[in-house]
Amino acid sequence: MSVLNFCLLCVIFSLVEANKAALKIQLLSYLERGSMYSQLKRQHEGQWMNICRNEFNMCSRTADRYIQFYELLVAYPRIIICDIAFETIMYCKEDIVEQLRGDYELGIRFQAPLRDIQIC
Repeated sequence: MSVLNFCLLCVIFSLVEANKAALKIQLLSYLERGSMYSQLKRQHEGQWMNICRNEFNMCSRTADRYIQFYELLVAYPRIIICDIAFETIMYCKEDIVEQLRGDYELGIRFQAPLRDIQIC
């Protein structure tokens, strides 16, 4: 292997690792958004759609999607460290939950709280 090929492999590896770190940061930010929207929705139940439209300039369905993500990760916090994109998690959410409920040992593993999340 030439030095140039080795350097290219190192760059590619670095980019892959940077992408994984960015994905974790994105998921953490979506988790926090879901937590915030969940609290606000409980406080402003009858006005939720108007608050989303007027205050956040977003559809209430989008906010509800972040809330669903938050609720999923409260139940199964270890999903966040699986290197799966938000869109994929939300698209497969029902299947993920069904699988984790059906496989007791796997479900218990994913329910275990995270001590910390390392972003390298």
